[in-house]
Amino acid sequence: MTPLAREGGLSPDQPVLVVLSAVEHRPGMRSDFFKDTKAVLATMPDQPGLIGYSVRFELLGNRAWTMSAWKDEASMRAFVRSPEHRAAVRRSHQTAQNIRFVSFEIPLQALPLSWLEARKRLDTAPLGNSTASEPSPIEGR
Repeated sequence: MTPLAREGGLSPDQPVLVVLSAVEHRPGMRSDFFKDTKAVLATMPDQPGLIGYSVRFELLGNRAWTMSAWKDEASMRAFVRSPEHRAAVRRSHQTAQNIRFVSFEIPLQALPLSWLEARKRLDTAPLGNSTASEPSPIEGR
């Protein structure tokens, strides 16, 4: 459970930021890719402003998907600047390919977002970055 989930205090109609990603690891880079992913995931429960997150991996394939919900963009951007995330992004230039991102706001009460809906949104996102407002979290801007 995240600190924000423990504390509560958000109204059901409050807009929250949802960030989705789809990433494919390069052939032969599976262990490096998952090592970086595990390091980032270990930091998630303590991220200020994080409402929740979910990750999916292909069991025998080379793709992974992430979904996170944040109180606000500032919270998400602070996470993006974290040492673990920045290190994983730097290494992703060697380990990852076919990256898609999309971010958007929805009311808190619309969570949890289904993986079916998340995949639909990601499948229509262009390769590279796609956000409703600012640059993608992978850029760390």
